[in-house]
Amino acid sequence: MEKHEKLLNMLMEFNPLVRFTAVCNTSGEIEWSSQRDSVTNIIPLEETKASIKRAAASWQDREHLSENGAGRGMYTITAYEKIKRITIPLDDQHILFISTDNTPKKDKDYGRLVGMGDIMSIVDFINEHEK
Repeated sequence: MEKHEKLLNMLMEFNPLVRFTAVCNTSGEIEWSSQRDSVTNIIPLEETKASIKRAAASWQDREHLSENGAGRGMYTITAYEKIKRITIPLDDQHILFISTDNTPKKDKDYGRLVGMGDIMSIVDFINEHEK
């Protein structure tokens, strides 16, 4: 499990917009988590946990798409006015959950990217080097 803690630390360090990270099992239970000290929860933790459980179930439902030729799911992003919530399947047993700031820097700047290339590079690095 040390690799999951390292993953969360690297994600928090890579971008100050990352507010909260968690590694969850396929039942949606949080096994590791990290929250930036300078932020307060916008969504209460209990609601976040419920959302993670729904996301875990959704990833299990998406498996049939990969079996039908779409390939393995890579990530999902749900954007709200103040935050973005990202889920990434790590392996058959774990899902990564990330919450980032989405407050626009200027009027109507909602389409700002969350650095998915960087996030996926960190996930790949940990998976390749921390086996």
